[in-house]
Amino acid sequence: MTISSVFDMRFSPESAEEGMDLALAIGADMPATTGCTGYDVIRDLADPGHVVIVTRWNTRSEGEAVLGSYFRDPKITRVTELLGQVPTGFLGELADK
Repeated sequence: MTISSVFDMRFSPESAEEGMDLALAIGADMPATTGCTGYDVIRDLADPGHVVIVTRWNTRSEGEAVLGSYFRDPKITRVTELLGQVPTGFLGELADK
């Protein structure tokens, strides 16, 4: 079973480009960590400040370990400043159809 993490962020129009750059950098950091099998950064076509990062993990514990420690990264600090709050997300799995 693949575990995914999802972080949904809405940057102001003034910080949309910097927010996108940070999201891409955050996503690019993940494959080097234990258990990450890939990631996607998705930008809303109608709202360039709306960005979602989806990462995929072998196990829940690997995702939790990396994401828990990653909140100390300077990129997350800057995202928090731009958003006015710590980005929130969750770990989940694909639902059966």
